[in-house]
Amino acid sequence: MSTIIGINFGHDGSVCLVKDGKLISAIATERITRKKKDFGFTEEVIDYILDTAKVSIEDIDCIATNDYKQEIFGNEVLEDFFTIKGRQIKTYIIPHHLSHCASAYYTSQFDNSYCFSMDCSMGKVEANSLIAYGEGNKLVAEYCPSTMVGVLYGEVTEKLGLGPALHKAGTTMGFASYGTPFDFDFQSYSDDLKHRMNIAATVQNVFEKEVLNVVCDIKDKSENLCLSGGSFLNCNANSKVVQQSKFKNFHHFPACGDDGTSVGAALYVAHHILDEPRYSYRAKDLCYLGKEYPIEIPNYPHIAQQIANGKIIGWFQGKSEFGPRALGNRSILADPRNPHNRELINHVIKSREWFRPFAPVVLEEDYQDWFDFPIPSPFMLYTAQVKQSEKIPAVTHIDGSARFQTINEETNSSYYNLIKEFKNITGVPVLLNTSLNGNGEPILETEEEAIQFFEKSNLDMMIVNGKIINN
Repeated sequence: MSTIIGINFGHDGSVCLVKDGKLISAIATERITRKKKDFGFTEEVIDYILDTAKVSIEDIDCIATNDYKQEIFGNEVLEDFFTIKGRQIKTYIIPHHLSHCASAYYTSQFDNSYCFSMDCSMGKVEANSLIAYGEGNKLVAEYCPSTMVGVLYGEVTEKLGLGPALHKAGTTMGFASYGTPFDFDFQSYSDDLKHRMNIAATVQNVFEKEVLNVVCDIKDKSENLCLSGGSFLNCNANSKVVQQSKFKNFHHFPACGDDGTSVGAALYVAHHILDEPRYSYRAKDLCYLGKEYPIEIPNYPHIAQQIANGKIIGWFQGKSEFGPRALGNRSILADPRNPHNRELINHVIKSREWFRPFAPVVLEEDYQDWFDFPIPSPFMLYTAQVKQSEKIPAVTHIDGSARFQTINEETNSSYYNLIKEFKNITGVPVLLNTSLNGNGEPILETEEEAIQFFEKSNLDMMIVNGKIINN
């Protein structure tokens, strides 16, 4: 059995540790350096992972990394040596999209599954997507579906003036809901707001159709499908796959962007190359991979009542999430019944675009009463139509949809208990949830950062590992 450090050297740099075939800890470099989508890693990031996993650099058997330069494809694996903290360590280099697929397949409950990875890597066609098949410990790249719709999506994001594709592709998805798809070419482009919204709606529609076409062409060898790569942070497309494809069971790794390739590369080495047994993960094993903090039991009734009274709070609890979504440990929480909370948080607290929607988090046992979707959404990677939109307007987008998260007591008891108390007070088992950070900043990692953020923000209250701090 082995201890493996996984590294992503590219953008969304990250480091993880896999021990005896189990993912133990993971952190995005940006959380430590405070530079959004930072590249590679620093020694401080390595120390964070080693400390969290309670191992030393002397315990490391090998390093695994993805080929972020996209120079190898298919099933080719390179071997080299890399020096960390003065130690030269054997290193396996795994193809980029195979690493994406591995992050999803090896964290799933599936004994067999197809895997579809896609992102906006530019360059060669094969650098942008992959279909792989996993069975048991083995994961094999089968073919490139030759789609570059992720690249198109990124280029349109920039043409619309929303910002760099790497940072703002998700903004295009929210913008698209205000428009209507139509036939266009960029020669007729104008800066008219409605025209730009219609272009966003069109590229979103094209993206969803192309994803479904690729999924439709996959063979019928398995009823399971794993989705990975930055393109599958697109919740609308994910939902179309669940609702309209031939597959019955689905899995995402929460960090399905390039930050997750460190995990995928390490798990590929552990299972495919070293043949170590796979681990059966629960949702909480994949959501929360940061370091432990001592936590006091929060005063749930008091905090829930303050939210019901209109307070907007910061919620910092325990291990940080791995991936771009705030899943209940680094969150800003508010009452979804108040329609003004959306504008208030967008403009006053987060200083971001007016059209950006906010996500609801709902008790898993109640979600089907509020959202029209066939399966739970523990990682906030699906959108659904809101059934009682008039009751939760702050989290209902212009098209009646919401990018929702479901939560149960096993996954995050503290988060669950707070929402349950809010339900006891209001009859609504839903809170507005957005990430605990400012515009363009990484999500907060430490208690000190949470307190500093609170002091300069317009939040009404901050809960830090159970302790209440009032403004």
